Amino acid sequence: MSAAGFSPETFAFLKTLAGNNTRDWFEANRQDYLRFAKKPADAVRSCLQEALAELTGREIASKQFRINRDLRFSKDKSPYNTHIRMAFWPKDAVFAGREAQPPGFFLSVETDHLRIGTGSMVFAKPMLAAYLNALQTGHGDEISALIARLEAEGFEGPEPDLAKVPKGFPRDHPHGELARHKGLALWKTLGDTRLVQGETAATSLLATWKDTLPFWKWLMRLQEKA
Repeated sequence: MSAAGFSPETFAFLKTLAGNNTRDWFEANRQDYLRFAKKPADAVRSCLQEALAELTGREIASKQFRINRDLRFSKDKSPYNTHIRMAFWPKDAVFAGREAQPPGFFLSVETDHLRIGTGSMVFAKPMLAAYLNALQTGHGDEISALIARLEAEGFEGPEPDLAKVPKGFPRDHPHGELARHKGLALWKTLGDTRLVQGETAATSLLATWKDTLPFWKWLMRLQEKA
């Protein structure tokens, strides 16, 4: 695994972009974007892809999200994202449309902090059905314990997607709150951006993702049964 990392200039660029979020400024500073954001991100993503393959024992695919914002349905017309985001997932896993994705790993490099996540933010319909069935057939305690352990280590779970349990799910079930989710991903905020600066970037992030591996494996088993 080759060493790769961001630099202080990466975060200086993102902060300056946040205060000058216009096409004119970006075009005038495109070379800084390529030098301090795009090229380091490509190197970090490649390094993390290799590291996650070793961690999970699976061939891993990855994606880096575009710097350009999708403005079609947004009131905020700022043209550029002020973060660097990437996602990683098993190469043989199946996506179900644009929204539903297989269980994966996520990184968001913000202007002054990091967000690192694991899970599936939206389940495909077959996996959602398998998830609800698992909650009712003796596996709810297991996933609940995995989530509780990660929350004790500083991870945050999402708010439920539904106001009440879905149709057909027992209202008084002990895992009713979990049943209100249409996906399940846990995130941890890391306040020290130096974790991704320099040659130890991949090692630092991998230590956090390693803690989530049992949670990820539970979701992967669920998908493979769906």
